Amino acid sequence: MAWKQGCRVIQVESDSKLALELVNKRTDPVHPYATLLAAIRRFLAQDWVVRLSHTYREGNRVADWLSKHSLVYPYGMYELSNPPNELTRLLNDDVRGITFTRNVVVSTPSPSA
Repeated sequence: MAWKQGCRVIQVESDSKLALELVNKRTDPVHPYATLLAAIRRFLAQDWVVRLSHTYREGNRVADWLSKHSLVYPYGMYELSNPPNELTRLLNDDVRGITFTRNVVVSTPSPSA
């Protein structure tokens, strides 16, 4: 979609480190996603600048929403030309810079007796 709209410098964020690793490294030709990964790499190799980066789901609720809702679609690549209202709201929040914190539980070692 970005390519079709003339964007030539984009940032792609994913909350899946595994997906980013698969796109960025060589894949065995018999890997179950080899065909899809090859198509993604060809697409990324076009005349544009694409930065792929990892984000936690709290850092990009759009990526989180897409990740969760992708499970209802059959294997393949999809373009949402008319995103659902909930996704549009999240995109608008992202444009405005609205973020949410990530809670991390940190434990400290107890003193030795």
